[in-house]
Amino acid sequence: MKKFIVIVLDGFGIGEMDDVKVTRPQDINSNTCLHILERRKDLKLPILEKLGLMNILGEEINGMKANPKATYGKANLTHFGADTFFGHQEIMGTKPKMPFREPIKNKIDEIYKAIKDAGYKVEYKKGKKEKYLVVEDALTIADNIECDLGQAFNITSALDLIPFNKVLEVGHIVRSIATVPRVITFGGKGITLEDILNAEEEKEGGYIGINAPKSGVYDNGYECIHLGYGVNPKTQVSTILSEENIPVYLLGKVADVVINEKGTSIPMVDTEKVLKRT
Repeated sequence: MKKFIVIVLDGFGIGEMDDVKVTRPQDINSNTCLHILERRKDLKLPILEKLGLMNILGEEINGMKANPKATYGKANLTHFGADTFFGHQEIMGTKPKMPFREPIKNKIDEIYKAIKDAGYKVEYKKGKKEKYLVVEDALTIADNIECDLGQAFNITSALDLIPFNKVLEVGHIVRSIATVPRVITFGGKGITLEDILNAEEEKEGGYIGINAPKSGVYDNGYECIHLGYGVNPKTQVSTILSEENIPVYLLGKVADVVINEKGTSIPMVDTEKVLKRT
């Protein structure tokens, strides 16, 4: 069987959309690709040049030329805001719903009750001003304090204390209640609940969460699945192809953010390693 490869260059945008002045004024004049090339006059991207990068960019720079034989195109985003998670969902075939941004404190009591009703041990953990949840003495449910505030709830877990399938079960309970764009379920090995709690931080606006890098959750045995608001994997190309017995492999960040139950997902971070494995 022949291969069809899609490579996503995340965060390498080629310009602003028409509504940027209204929806994201901080992004006026955004053009990551152009600005990188302007700063790095020595940077040559011959493969992307051949594929039509200059055609899409709309100008030639650093000696790179438009390719008259390239097949290329560009499109506006369908999702709301600027969210790499929903960008990936959109590429896979989802038309995202409008999510609602808010701190976890707005939903915490409802989440507490649902998790308790499901038979899990759950308790409140009080910070200086706000509070979050601790479940089974192994994971926390709190705000994501590393992306735009209000965009996600994080479920941060110590996988030596609880298996990831149980973490995911808790994640689905939270997802059934939350209307924020993402519920991120993740965990790592070699850490304790105390490590997670010691990474607690509060932000202005009523947000409280775990500083994930500080907790050590990424360092060993990391597992992660993002649960998006209004994302139905049955409409996505990975699921559709897999159900037709066509092998689907997801490598890199996409393996963390796209559901691929019947395919093979290989989470990786280093771009060079991703391309070599591809």
